[in-house]
Amino acid sequence: MLRVEKVGPASGRRGPDAGRVLLTRLLEGRGRPDFGALRDALPIVESILSGGRPALAEAVRAFDGASLTDAEVTVKPRKARGATPVDPGFVRAFRLARARLTRYHRRQLPSGFAFRDAQGVTFSEGPVPHDVVGVYVPGGRAFYPSSLLMGVVPARVAGARRVVVATPPRAYLGSAELRWALAELGVDEVLLAGGAHGVAGLVSVCGCTKVVGPGNRWVAAAKHLLSGLVSVDLPAGPSEVLVLASADAPADRVAADLLAQAEHDPDALVLLFTDSIALGRAVAAEVAGQLPGLPAEATARQALEARGAALVFPSLARAAAEGRRVAAEHVQVMGRKAEPFAPLLAETGGAVFVGSDTPTAFGDYLAGPNHVLPTGGAARSFSGLSVRDFVRWGRTVRFSRDAARRLAPPAATLARFEGLEAHARSLDRRGPR
Repeated sequence: MLRVEKVGPASGRRGPDAGRVLLTRLLEGRGRPDFGALRDALPIVESILSGGRPALAEAVRAFDGASLTDAEVTVKPRKARGATPVDPGFVRAFRLARARLTRYHRRQLPSGFAFRDAQGVTFSEGPVPHDVVGVYVPGGRAFYPSSLLMGVVPARVAGARRVVVATPPRAYLGSAELRWALAELGVDEVLLAGGAHGVAGLVSVCGCTKVVGPGNRWVAAAKHLLSGLVSVDLPAGPSEVLVLASADAPADRVAADLLAQAEHDPDALVLLFTDSIALGRAVAAEVAGQLPGLPAEATARQALEARGAALVFPSLARAAAEGRRVAAEHVQVMGRKAEPFAPLLAETGGAVFVGSDTPTAFGDYLAGPNHVLPTGGAARSFSGLSVRDFVRWGRTVRFSRDAARRLAPPAATLARFEGLEAHARSLDRRGPR
């Protein structure tokens, strides 16, 4: 089930060991573009960008199996009287999560600056919210209220004027909770389209300038293709968790947290790094005991068998250093001796959860920080989604007459060095006469 292997020297004088060979195989291919999905998504995205609503309605019929007219691909969410009742427990949990996320994200609001330098040039720079934000919410297997919250809340906190949600028609029509949640959050419009065509529709039909949200490989490919046209969030592929645990970590909790990510996707990466062979074996036994009977047992089992392992290193320091190189989406640090390594892992991890009482599942729903995180090693370059992603920076510059006279000659010198005479002559007209 969950393999337990020892990892020796990274460039072993004794030759490669089974643990390092396994780790290399598990990480193989991470961070490479999904060229197959890009090829598949390209004609879909191209047709929606050029064909607009009619092309999108045709794609919805072909890929979502829903016969919608051009006008019906978008709807206005509202709380309808006599609608299907929504579970009160869901309502309370959703509102609690929304309140916690809102409080956290408000602390991320960026501020600008304005100043005048010694030469008399005045500058200002400030955040400008994206006018229309598109949030993709998956709906292939179920309704994910967390994905809705994680996209809409920071957009609203940032000050977006309009928020549009794209989701498959069957998800919208089949879930009273989704319809209620969309109205509760004040979403302005819903695009009834999933997959690559839904993402493209957010741009061509709804005019979004920012597109965020998780999805399958075709959703990710569509966002990649659109990234030169509009702003998108970050590379997001199959879920990942890396648990760094010392011998005193509770094996049952470690196993439960590994399974929590394994049930996401059959391609999920599920890793335990430790210095204790006893803990590795205990966690493997717990996984074997907790897995049977899970609703997503088949998915979790496939993930564990394909991309799961408990790897035992000579020391926690070695395990932490290797974990830093992995740069996983979710990192958990459990056990008294493991916790001091959290700052090191935070340098490259998507999000770090410290302590045995802090499972990644809290982060998925209501901890506060956003759960949209980079995967595939992209956490080395990208941060998790935040309010800062929903603004662009407006900049102004104003030269006084004296500043222009002083600075025009050196600027013109640089322009002529680059062979741009028209630039230089424009500057000469502002210089001394």
